[in-house]
Amino acid sequence: MLKTLSIQNLATIESIAINLERGFNVLTGETGAGKSIIIGGLELALGGRASSDDIRADENIAVVEASFAPPFPDAVISSLKEIQIELGDEDELTIRREIIRSGKNRCFINNQMAGVADLKHLGEMLVDLHGQHEHQSLFHTSAHRTALDAFAGHEKLLDKYRAIWSKAAALRRRRNELEESSRDFEKRLDFLNYQIAEIEKINPLPGELASLENEEKRLAHAETLARLAAESYSFLYEGADYEQPSIISLLHEVAHRVGEICAVESNLANLPPTLEEIRVQLEDMAYTLRDYAGKIQADPQRLDDVTHRLETIRRLIRKHGGSEESLFQEWETISAQLNKMNFDETERRKIEEKLADELKNLSEAAERLRQSRLKAADKMRKEIQTLLRNLAMEKAQFDIQISPMETPDSNGQDAVEFLLAANPGLGAAPLRKVASGGELSRVMLAIKSVMAGRDAIPTLVFDEIDAGISGEVSRHVGKMMETLSESHQILCITHHAAIAARAGHHIAVRKALRRGKTFTELCALEGEERLKELAHMMGGKDIQAALLLARQLMQ
Repeated sequence: MLKTLSIQNLATIESIAINLERGFNVLTGETGAGKSIIIGGLELALGGRASSDDIRADENIAVVEASFAPPFPDAVISSLKEIQIELGDEDELTIRREIIRSGKNRCFINNQMAGVADLKHLGEMLVDLHGQHEHQSLFHTSAHRTALDAFAGHEKLLDKYRAIWSKAAALRRRRNELEESSRDFEKRLDFLNYQIAEIEKINPLPGELASLENEEKRLAHAETLARLAAESYSFLYEGADYEQPSIISLLHEVAHRVGEICAVESNLANLPPTLEEIRVQLEDMAYTLRDYAGKIQADPQRLDDVTHRLETIRRLIRKHGGSEESLFQEWETISAQLNKMNFDETERRKIEEKLADELKNLSEAAERLRQSRLKAADKMRKEIQTLLRNLAMEKAQFDIQISPMETPDSNGQDAVEFLLAANPGLGAAPLRKVASGGELSRVMLAIKSVMAGRDAIPTLVFDEIDAGISGEVSRHVGKMMETLSESHQILCITHHAAIAARAGHHIAVRKALRRGKTFTELCALEGEERLKELAHMMGGKDIQAALLLARQLMQ
């Protein structure tokens, strides 16, 4: 609920603080005292339009601050979390707005900087203003649907529809993502298939490049390699041209002599084993060279094949990164892209099938919701029409129009709008186009009354509700407000004593002149002071009779 409203330097208000109570609060006072300025200040705090002309003369800044006490609607808590404001169970919510003569605005939510849009969004969930105010929910058709749904009480139907809507929305998003990523799918697919076919046709193997390069060198120098290997074998085992002893035979001679030395000199005993090891290694080397010389041979055809294969692989490498490693990395990447594209296309087809099913379910859920709304609209219309007869609008015709939406949303596929024919012979039209401020307030009073405790907005403000009504009608208005205050906090501006008498908290707004300037002052009324205010509101020369009537109204 709205706990405190503080206003500084706004029009005739220098500085006031209004403390409000739960239930029914009323503001009374002479015309021009500043009652509408107070409501205008609240509207500014809730994100209404601001002008530097509203600032009190000779001042540079006007400040309005509205403090709200818990509990708060769940939607308010969620919205605060979105702007990183956490509220405890007992924490108050304070909205402050500063209007500076230079034209700038500064907004704060619990001392945290915010935007006017944040204030407006929160305000729509905390306070419903009725009268000639842009903030009032009757000007927003989205609020009409919310009101009808609250009256209908079909939360289960709404929840079912929203659940299907969420599934369908998620499927749409995923489908759009896949379509975006696969844009020019065929062109991209053809290019990737061409690349992968080219690579797979050549089918290079890891390490093949180095292996082929070695083989090419070997084939290109086959005759020289065979000759060198044969000569090396000859030096090791046969001797050069069979005229000189071989290296291995010479090594035998060395071993024999070293053996004789070791027989005398024990310190050289390690030499014979070393010589034997060298001999074995040289023999192995000789046999290896002999076998190599016997195997290697020139093969022009194989050399041509290897050279061609090398050139093919090198050309492929140049097209794909410049190294063998980059070639295989790109091969892997292209394969992964192809697999993903094929997978995405398969997924997209499956999503299209699922989406079609969900849209069918959504259409069925929307139709059930529509039928429930049509039924509730007829009942709500009749109840509101009955109440309007007691609010000096007996000739008015209230209607609820339900039509298909151009763009369905998470709350259904129906557009709901409240219509009013204020006078006989006139066709029903949107409320804001045909109703005066007083009529709007009375229509909203009727709407809120039939909704009982099902409305989530905690605070209702009525301005001009008594415009053009009689004393008898004002008693009906006061009684309806008193009943409505059992489920809402009510703040009402009135000139009718019959309405003011039903309030639980009465504040008088006075106009004072000091130092040649006009000031707005407040006075919380109780007891005899309140009776005098009610008597004054009724007017007449017989003060005692007015006081007696005021007492009767208070009973």
